[in-house]
This record gives sequence, C-alpha cells and structure tokens, in this order.
Amino acid sequence: MSIWTDWQAARARRQRVELYLNQVLRDVDTTGLPWLLAAVGSEKVAQREIAFARRAIGLIVAERDALDDQTAADVSHQLAPVVSAEARRDPETGRLWAERWRGYTAALAARGSQETPVMRLANVLLDGAGVPSPSPELLQQTTRYVQETRGALNESLRTAFGAASLPEDVRPSALRG
Repeated sequence: MSIWTDWQAARARRQRVELYLNQVLRDVDTTGLPWLLAAVGSEKVAQREIAFARRAIGLIVAERDALDDQTAADVSHQLAPVVSAEARRDPETGRLWAERWRGYTAALAARGSQETPVMRLANVLLDGAGVPSPSPELLQQTTRYVQETRGALNESLRTAFGAASLPEDVRPSALRG
C-alpha cells in the first residue's frame, strides 16, 4: 500500500468514527423520558445521566459489537478530547463521568448476578441519578431505555462501519480456528 492509500484509509476510518460518535454524543430531549424526570426531579441531573449512559453504552457497543478491535480503540481515542474538554470546563463533571464509567464497566463484569447485564446498566444510570433503590416499574422503564439505546447505537455502528457478512458457502464455525 502506498502512503496515499494508507492516508485515505485512515481518513475514512476517522470519518466513520465521527459519524458513530455524533450519534453517541447527540443530545437527548429528556422531556421524552418523563419516568426519569419524575424519579430524579432535576432536568439537569437527568440530562447528565442520560448523556453519561449514552456515552458508556456507545463505548460498550463499539467494544462488543464492532467488526474489529480497532473500532473500540478509535472510538475511545476520539472521545477522549471531548471528555478532557468537559473536565476542564467542569472538573466535577469529569469526576462524575469517570465514576460512572467505572460503574458501567463493573456492572458488565459482574458475574453470578440474578440481574441481566442490561438491568445492571440501568441500575448504574439510576444510582448516578440519585435513585439507588428504584421501584420495579422504574427499573423496568430504565432497562427498556438502555436496551433501546443499545439497539439504536448498534444500528449506528453498523451504518458507520458496515455489518458483518460471510459468503453463503461459508459457515461461521468454519472461521474458528
């Protein structure tokens, strides 16, 4: 490959990451989430926690559902300046994001729990919003939100990077090994 071809490929990859990150970082109108606003009582807190949840779910989707390992690294790399700028403007928000990210990764890493991973992620969102012991209905609504967000971001990832496909004559199990 020539330097020009390498440069074009890197540029195209950056553009795909930007396309995906734009979906991850887009603002969500929390008035469409009355269950969360009612539970939290503060639109600012609800917006912050939804933004953190989308960011965390977006990183998780890039890590688990991407076609290659490089995608998650690229997404994380392009998200880092956004997080750094946010932390410079408001150190408390930077600290809270780091705390939430640890919570989301710990929720995914937990083994032997009765709760599904999506439910554990929903609990992190609610705990961060100040609702450590949600009602079953609130937990169910939040779990549904996390599932819908994961599905939407997964679709955004496929739109940006393409979907995995195999020729019809190749079984997925044939690739192992």
